[in-house]
Amino acid sequence: MISEKLEIKPYEKEWQEIKLSEEIVAAYSLENWAENFSLMTAGYRDQLNPSVANDPDVAFNSLTIAILGEAKARVFKRKLAHGEQAHVHIGGETRPHTQDFIAILSRVYAANDIYVHLRAQTRTTPIWYSSFGTFYKQYQSGDNLTASHSPFFKGGWKPMDSAGKQLLAEEEEIISEVKNIVSSREKINLAPWGLKEKIIYDFDIDEAYVKYQQSVIIDKSKDDIKQATEKGFRCAICTVGGSMKATTERLFPMLGISTGQDGVIQYLFGEEDSQYHHLGEKDGKHFGPDPSKQEVYKSIGAQKILLNGKADIVFLWDPDGDRFNIVTITRAEQAEQAKAFGLDVEPYPGSDKSIVYFSPNQIFFMLTAYRINVLKEAGLLDAYDWFITPSISSSRSLGELAAQKSIPVAQVRVGFKYVGTFSEWLENRTDPNEPFINAIGDKIYIGKKPRALIMCEESGGAVFGGTEFLMNESGSKGLIALREKDGFQLGLMTLSLATHLYNSKRSFADYYCSLIQENNIQNRFFNRRDIRLYDESLTGAEREKAKSDGEEKRDRVMDFFRELAKRASAGKSLDEIHNEINSRLADGDKAIPIPKRVCNVGKGKLLEGTLMEFDDFWFLIRASGTDALLRYYIEGRDKAEIKAYQKALINLRI
Repeated sequence: MISEKLEIKPYEKEWQEIKLSEEIVAAYSLENWAENFSLMTAGYRDQLNPSVANDPDVAFNSLTIAILGEAKARVFKRKLAHGEQAHVHIGGETRPHTQDFIAILSRVYAANDIYVHLRAQTRTTPIWYSSFGTFYKQYQSGDNLTASHSPFFKGGWKPMDSAGKQLLAEEEEIISEVKNIVSSREKINLAPWGLKEKIIYDFDIDEAYVKYQQSVIIDKSKDDIKQATEKGFRCAICTVGGSMKATTERLFPMLGISTGQDGVIQYLFGEEDSQYHHLGEKDGKHFGPDPSKQEVYKSIGAQKILLNGKADIVFLWDPDGDRFNIVTITRAEQAEQAKAFGLDVEPYPGSDKSIVYFSPNQIFFMLTAYRINVLKEAGLLDAYDWFITPSISSSRSLGELAAQKSIPVAQVRVGFKYVGTFSEWLENRTDPNEPFINAIGDKIYIGKKPRALIMCEESGGAVFGGTEFLMNESGSKGLIALREKDGFQLGLMTLSLATHLYNSKRSFADYYCSLIQENNIQNRFFNRRDIRLYDESLTGAEREKAKSDGEEKRDRVMDFFRELAKRASAGKSLDEIHNEINSRLADGDKAIPIPKRVCNVGKGKLLEGTLMEFDDFWFLIRASGTDALLRYYIEGRDKAEIKAYQKALINLRI
């Protein structure tokens, strides 16, 4: 039996038992942890100690991982049909202790008579690979140990259902079971590590995954890639020390795309590193290895690579491969127009080139326009009912583009699990005329032969559907699209556009500006300001005090905006709401115009933010589901104006 010091040895080859004694519950503050435990926007995330896996002073440790595994095992065992055998896949990225946590979960599941399937060829597993494989292999569930783009001192656990989606149906049951295990001071058994009949290294879906992607990418795009690479096109990819290099250098060659020093694909920061080569750390602050943050994408050396002609474009993936971004190059004379249309341009005096940075929203806009054109040329655009599914916080430029092509847009709450929930509704509906009720209560009609043009979140993740559904191994079930954001697929789509532009001798900046002009896009300037509530790297009593103060501010601000929306829905005039907002302006801030609409996003327990729409811009406030942040989103045509409005709304005296 494990001693009161609770030294959990992940790779112990004997049966072990964890007894939640009073001393251990107190030492690990488990009562408080269990009471506050929840599965957030992207699963469970909390502070870990990068040096000590089983530190009782942080919430994410070896013991809490064992409790989570036991809770999930109990829930899924209750769901089994008579005689059914449970199977689970476990993967993870490169942050501290990931392999130890995978071993602990494996042993807990094996002790519950659940077959565990681990990656056969590599130590790490991107989230989309876990999602695809869990569905394809028809397992009851999957886990991925990831905190995605968060700093290395945060741990993360994302449990998935049989479709490879972050689970929702079992969420409350798992939370309840966690509380029960702690309150009842229960025992947790761990099977021997290396129990070959239960812990199996056989998780390999390379061929099935590549076959699916080949069905999504149109032949013309494949031809563009082949033609450009033969001409010398090169792409550098920064994987920030995460899980993507090990997997993608297996997949690219299967698609006819070479990797390595002399290959089409060359890697930056490809060596796996639990602290992500310290990317995203600046002036003592931790922004996380997030490709959408300039502290990352401007710090990887992309500028020199592009200016020296060593690559034609640079991609970035986050540690678990669900977020994506690009850095590009254009002619110097294109710079001013690019800036005027909302692009981040970095000129180089004396050079005839400028570096151009894109946001995920801008990438999605270009890929959507390009995909519409490619599908139209292939005769496939009118053959199906294509739709777009962005999160409520994503750019409205997608909606403007879609409206011109009569393509429906179904906005969902933030969190890709809600994209998955929408997909499930679409796949299972019995009446093709039934409307979808979007995140703000509008009715959206999709059509009888729905296909996913793009499903995306402004934070940098997306998936694309093909003309055929993604089928599992037996062919018994199909999905309209993968249930997790797929950075590799997003990279392939961007590679298709990059090579098309390369063959046409055009830059991304030129292409983007042309699209904005041709489609008369009004939503050109998007800005998200993140206001930190407290420093998540703090520990002990100092952290608890800062967290309490931060959450009080969060609730106070969110309640103010929610009440405005409630009053609007109850019939209060928008003039009165307008006056209420402006009465709280800080000195010197720009007055807010009268809104056209004020509504909450979601309802009941799923209430997550407040949206305000105006004649020339829109504004959204929500509390992050993954980090200690308040997020203020705004978008419109006039850059200076929307920034002034955003500043005023952030500074309201609440």
